[in-house]
Amino acid sequence: MDNIRSVDLNLLTVLDVLLSEQSVSRAGKRLNLSQPAVSGSLKRLRATFNDPLFIRTQQGIRPTPFALELIGPVKAVLHDIEAIFSTTEFVPHSADNTIVIAGTDYAQTTFLAPLMSHVQKAAPNIRFSIVSTDNDQMPEQLNRQEIDFAVTVAEMAPADVPSFDLFEDRYVGALSASHPLAGQDLSLDEFCSLDHVLVTPSSDGFYGPTDEALAAVGKTRRVAVTLPNFLSLPNILRESRFVTVAPERILSPFSDQLFIFAPPIPLPKISMICVWHELSSRLPAHSWLRERMAEIASDMTLGF
Repeated sequence: MDNIRSVDLNLLTVLDVLLSEQSVSRAGKRLNLSQPAVSGSLKRLRATFNDPLFIRTQQGIRPTPFALELIGPVKAVLHDIEAIFSTTEFVPHSADNTIVIAGTDYAQTTFLAPLMSHVQKAAPNIRFSIVSTDNDQMPEQLNRQEIDFAVTVAEMAPADVPSFDLFEDRYVGALSASHPLAGQDLSLDEFCSLDHVLVTPSSDGFYGPTDEALAAVGKTRRVAVTLPNFLSLPNILRESRFVTVAPERILSPFSDQLFIFAPPIPLPKISMICVWHELSSRLPAHSWLRERMAEIASDMTLGF
C-alpha cells in the first residue's frame, strides 16, 4: 500500500461485511449493492492489499490467512470512524440501532426481558438480536464484533474485556407442591435420596455446583434428568417426584405450584455480569444502553 490517500475507506466497509458473510451475494444484500458492485469492490481491495483476500469454494468464499489477520484492525478502524461521526448525544426516540446480545435462557428471562421492555419505551426503534451464549466462542465473537454484549456468569466471562456487575442470585431447592415431602424441612440425607433434575448446557454432564458441595462433605446425589435450559423445568417438577436446585429468580414465579426451600447445604451465589469489547466503549448507543442495564440491575437488587 503505497499511499493511504489513494485508499477509498468505503472499501473497508465492504471488506468487513465480506469477512463476516463469506459470500458476495449475501454481502451485497447487507450492503444494498449489486453483486457486480461488490465484486468490483473486492477487485479493488485485492489490488490495494496485494493479496487475493478470498478463495472461492463450493460453500462461498474463504478468507486467506492475510484477510483473517485484517478482521480485528478493520473493525477497529470502522469503530473509530463511527465514533468520530456519531453525535456525542444519544437521542433515544430517534435511534434505530441493532444491538446483538448473547445470553442464556436464564439471562433472557431474568434480565434481558425487563431490559428490552424498558428500552422499548424510551427508544422504540432500537432492535435487539438475542443469541445463545457460547462460552468457547465468546472471546472471538467479541473480537469480531459479532455480538455487542454478553450477559453471563462471572466465572465464564472472557478475561481482559470491559465488564460491570449486574446482579446476584442464589440457589434454592424445589419440588412439586403435591410432593409428599412438600412443606417439610428436608434433611441432607432425605435431599440426597431423591431423584434430581440438573440444568446444564453440557449434553453429557451429570455434575454441577450442588454435586461439588455434596462431595466436599462426603455425600452424593442421583441426577436422574439433565436439561439444556430452564424452560421446561417447572412443568417437569410439577408433574413428577423429582427435586431440583436452581436459581431462585427462575423458580420464584412458580411458587404457587412448587415448594421452594433452602438447600440443606451451603451453595455459592450466582454473580451475573455484562461484558463487551473495548472498541464499543465510546459508542454513544452502547454507553446509553449500559446505563439502562445498570438501572435494571439496580432495580433487581432492591429487595432481593
